Amino acid sequence: MTTTKTRAEAAEKTRARLIDAATELFAREGLGGPSLDAICKHAGLTRGAFYVHFSSRDDLIVAVVEKIMGGFIDAILMAGEAGADLATIVRTFAIAVKSGAFPFRGEVRPHQILEACARSPELHATYLELIEQARARLAITARRGQEAGTVRADLDADAVAQLLLALVLGTEIATELDVPHDAGAVAENVLRMLAPVSPPVSP
Repeated sequence: MTTTKTRAEAAEKTRARLIDAATELFAREGLGGPSLDAICKHAGLTRGAFYVHFSSRDDLIVAVVEKIMGGFIDAILMAGEAGADLATIVRTFAIAVKSGAFPFRGEVRPHQILEACARSPELHATYLELIEQARARLAITARRGQEAGTVRADLDADAVAQLLLALVLGTEIATELDVPHDAGAVAENVLRMLAPVSPPVSP
C-alpha cells in the first residue's frame, strides 16, 4: 500500500516537473519554441520519462494550458465569488490585463493557443470546457449579486456572463494585435452598466 502510494507520488512529481519545465520555456520562447528534447532537458528527465506521462508534445501543451488557464480563471473568479461581488472579479481581471498576467505571461501569444486548439481536439475540448466553467461561475455570481442588490435585477444573469466572457476574448484579440486598450476604463464602464439604477429623487 505504502509502496504503491510512494510510486504514485513520484510519478505525479515527475509529471509536474515536465509541466513546470514546459511552462517556463513556453513563457520564454513561445508555444512553438522549445523542442521536446529541450523541455525534457530543462526538467532533468529523459524522453522515456516524458512518454510515460504524455503521448505527444501537444498532449503536454494541453496540460500546460489547463494549468495556466485553469489557475488564472480560478484566481480571478475566487476574488469575488464568496461575496457575490461581480465588481471585484471585473476589477481583478482588469488589473491582470494591466500587469501583463493576461492573456499569457511571456512570449505565449493567443494565436498560438488557437493554432494548438486547431491541431489538438483534446486541447480544443479542454479550452472550451474551461470557458464554459467560467461562464457558469460568472452567471452564478451575477445571480447572487442580483439577490444582494449589487447587479441590475432586470438583466439575464447568463447573458451577463456571456458579455463578460466576450470582453475577455476581445481583450485577447486586442492584446494580440497591440490595439490600444484601457482595461481599467472598460471595467468601470461595464460595472456602471450592470449596477442597479437609483430611482430619481423627488424634488
